[in-house]
Amino acid sequence: MASADDTRNAALDAEADALLDRALSPKRRARARLAEPLLALDPVFVETPEGSVAAWRTAPGPAVLLVHGWEDDNALWGPMIDALTANGRAVLVLDLPGHGHSQSAFAGPEASARAIIAVASALGPVDAVIGHSFGCVALTAALDLGLRAERAVLIAAPIPGDASARVERLRALGAPDALVDHALRRLADRPLAPAAPYDVLAAAARMTARAAFVHALDDEQCPPENARRLAAAWPGAAVLYLDGLGHRFIAQDAEVARRAADFVDGFGEMV
Repeated sequence: MASADDTRNAALDAEADALLDRALSPKRRARARLAEPLLALDPVFVETPEGSVAAWRTAPGPAVLLVHGWEDDNALWGPMIDALTANGRAVLVLDLPGHGHSQSAFAGPEASARAIIAVASALGPVDAVIGHSFGCVALTAALDLGLRAERAVLIAAPIPGDASARVERLRALGAPDALVDHALRRLADRPLAPAAPYDVLAAAARMTARAAFVHALDDEQCPPENARRLAAAWPGAAVLYLDGLGHRFIAQDAEVARRAADFVDGFGEMV
């Protein structure tokens, strides 16, 4: 028969697990969105190790693969698709597992990377990649697992594993400090949890694609210092800092999109 202490501990574990599920799982929108340049296209549902993932290809030929961030979707990329199309480039866009039109459950960085690789394999060739926020981490993991790309643009990139960021995310849900501490201890036993720590800095040191990190100085979610740290780890990477564009809008700014489109084609440098 369980003791009173055992019952209390089990209840605390359950409360901590519920808190982690709330904090570390993406919230789907009531209705999936579609970027305007994709309205005339039917999605292709690619079976991946993480389930069925929705993807769109705009034209034949070597493509630029676009990967959105956490709790976002393909709709982020309207201006970027327009800029790449104006340069004559084919574009490949997906909704990450657990997001948008994708029918799969969400998975963390490495599992998302496997989904990206499956989409690139099914709908490639891919010769360049552009990511935003969590999409930068997923793309780095995909490149580390064998995705081939000559150039990469990484916008508003996070560095997972920041303990203070995890604490603030849990506290933002109104959890008391004692429950936050217990939840973080439980997280250590959940290596496949969404947003589980991933050593993106170590992976960056193994990269061969020519990369540019783009970050807003007023980014309210990811510290601007992330771009400098990641570029220092990624061989030959450059950094472009801008101001007044925040965390998400920087990926939709027309000038950023134009410069990114030129960079992946080798027409110019981001910096």
